[in-house]
Amino acid sequence: MKLISEISDDELLTMLKSGEHEFFTLAEAHKALSGGQVKAVIEDVRRRMLALYRDGYLGNEPTADGVNMFFIVYCPES
Repeated sequence: MKLISEISDDELLTMLKSGEHEFFTLAEAHKALSGGQVKAVIEDVRRRMLALYRDGYLGNEPTADGVNMFFIVYCPES
């Protein structure tokens, strides 16, 4: 099992893209990583997701109840 710090941003985006939904919460991203045999704590997942959001690879669509739904803007592997 790899640590989240050992995977590249490209690998992270590919794992997120292979998830169940086009839009996903932080918890769903964490679940996708766990399924990809990546060990991470919530803070590390949040940090990586926000870095990809700031860099423009992820978009964010807040819902009416305040949940942040992320989506992939660009995945270099695709």
